Amino acid sequence: MGREAAKFFDECSIYEHVLDHNYMFHEEIYRGIERLLADHFAARPFSILDLGCGSARHFSSALAGRAISAYKGYDLSEAPLPEARRNLARLHCPAEFFQGDLLEALRRESAVFDLIFCGFSLHHLTSEGKKEFFRLAHRRLSAGGLLLIVDPARKEDETRPVYLERYCGWIRSDWQSLPQGGIDAICEHICDNDSPESARDLRAMAAEAGFDRARELESFGWHRTWGFEKRSSTAVTIRPARGEDAGPIARLHVESWRTTYAGIIPDDYIARFTADERERVWRRILAEEARRECVCVAEDDAGTLVGFVSGGAERSGAKAFRGELYALYLLQPFQRRGIGRRLTAALARRLLAAGYDSMLVWVLAENPAREFYAVLGGALVGEKPAGIGGAALTEVAYGWKDIQRLLA
Repeated sequence: MGREAAKFFDECSIYEHVLDHNYMFHEEIYRGIERLLADHFAARPFSILDLGCGSARHFSSALAGRAISAYKGYDLSEAPLPEARRNLARLHCPAEFFQGDLLEALRRESAVFDLIFCGFSLHHLTSEGKKEFFRLAHRRLSAGGLLLIVDPARKEDETRPVYLERYCGWIRSDWQSLPQGGIDAICEHICDNDSPESARDLRAMAAEAGFDRARELESFGWHRTWGFEKRSSTAVTIRPARGEDAGPIARLHVESWRTTYAGIIPDDYIARFTADERERVWRRILAEEARRECVCVAEDDAGTLVGFVSGGAERSGAKAFRGELYALYLLQPFQRRGIGRRLTAALARRLLAAGYDSMLVWVLAENPAREFYAVLGGALVGEKPAGIGGAALTEVAYGWKDIQRLLA
């Protein structure tokens, strides 16, 4: 959300009127948050980063009775921060407040927090901004930490224009105590600034960023509460590939190829599979924007690539499938940790965005990892001979008629 949009909250009391009449179900939502925090943290002290804190009117009430070791609140508008200070003062915890948007706050902070809370703010970011939000939030959470989000979400069948029409229609119908000018101002603000995602897309973004568990806790109309958990202290992030990734992808490709196919493909053929040759191939792939869009990498805390996936249009002429997973490799220490599933989901998202709603993958029948695709719900849909290095091998194909299922 830009500075101009922030003036909506600086210059009028419309939002306070909305809160006073509970039009957006704040009372029910924050009672649920109060219960969640009591269950999750109990008497254990925890630190909080509150993004888009506003006046902290409802959140401070939900925090009553909890042991808060530190609180930091950020809001794009400076106007509500004095009231937020007053509301947090009654909790008797160390509290700091800063003006800044969600991404600025996450980029600025170097500490880690036990709870990151974002209430009714995430929908102001673009889709790419939301992806960055999840990546940065994962880094700023301690192991065992919780990202808690309250936000509107589009229904799975809603485009943004349909959502805006329905949402503003609901406001005009139900928010009876507001004057017409106030309703017009709210709807104008929403149409100019709101870009909510579907619940499925938010879960996929969180999974790509490394969150281990996503739960939709409550729903009131379009307004949802989600909890995203970070269980491991070792973060692996899924991100789009960049041009400079060609070398690391090539080295990973060769190392994974050698460990995967040892004993299946002749050793002399494997020995000819070199990083220099692969890097030239990957440089060509990543130099083309359309092809680069369907390449994602898995990166650990130290910035080392530990896996990658690539895909695009189906190449063998199978009419029942429009997209194809070309390659998926992970270093052995990172296998069986859910990273391959996350990479596959990341590719599925990109194939859907490119207009491909189905996908297949060809894999050597002798490769024991082929069962991974069956576990993901792929159906065995084809078989063909494959001669590699003089060895008579067989490739089998697994297919998904609806890759939306891979995002769940």
